[in-house]
Amino acid sequence: MKRYKTLIQFVFITFLMLVIIILSQRQQLNRPASHIEIRFDQKKEMLVDSDSVNKLLIQIVQQHSARLKDGIVLSKAENGIESMSGVRNAEVFSTISGVLVAEIQQKKVRAKVIGANPYYIDELGFILPISERYEPKVTMIRPIDTLEIDGSDVIRMLDGIESQEILNKDLQEIIQIGPRRFSLSFNSLPFEIILGETMNVEQKLTNLIAFLIKAEKEKSLGQYRIVNLSFNNQVVATKK
Repeated sequence: MKRYKTLIQFVFITFLMLVIIILSQRQQLNRPASHIEIRFDQKKEMLVDSDSVNKLLIQIVQQHSARLKDGIVLSKAENGIESMSGVRNAEVFSTISGVLVAEIQQKKVRAKVIGANPYYIDELGFILPISERYEPKVTMIRPIDTLEIDGSDVIRMLDGIESQEILNKDLQEIIQIGPRRFSLSFNSLPFEIILGETMNVEQKLTNLIAFLIKAEKEKSLGQYRIVNLSFNNQVVATKK
């Protein structure tokens, strides 16, 4: 009899613990957010309007205060944040203590196209509107107003130039000279460098460095007006 009594007590205690756990979980789910926290991957907002993010999360809290741990609600918040200019990715979650947290990955600016209608180009080659709160120090691209600039060309050029430390530190600007054709301007070089199309840009820049080394040894850098890299695997230099 005593054995049955012990078993009944054990079952009752186990059942009571399960009830407490379930009630606690329900309280967590129904607990409204007591605070909103916005975290940026680069420690501070640059391209993102944090006020707009905060307003969106406040709306989420007001409309879905009892379901802030619901995956659908959190996904809705994430989609809303990711639709904002300057946001690459967003993750929204609710902590046990009731804090609604938004972790935001911002887009990275690689270049700025100047002119009548300036804009940024991000790390994936997409257009990004100019931000009034942040002015990144990036490569300037001077366009032909009647022609579009393909973002993939820009990224290909910048990746190639950045792989050459000597050229990367000295780059002044990129100039569009035709459909998908560009020239490069460097601070320490007294001539225009015609890159042409951006295919095989790494090889073109390797050829340029070999030309510069040779011209420096011959002390002839000041004699040239144009250095053309657009021909197949060769450098064509035009003297003044």
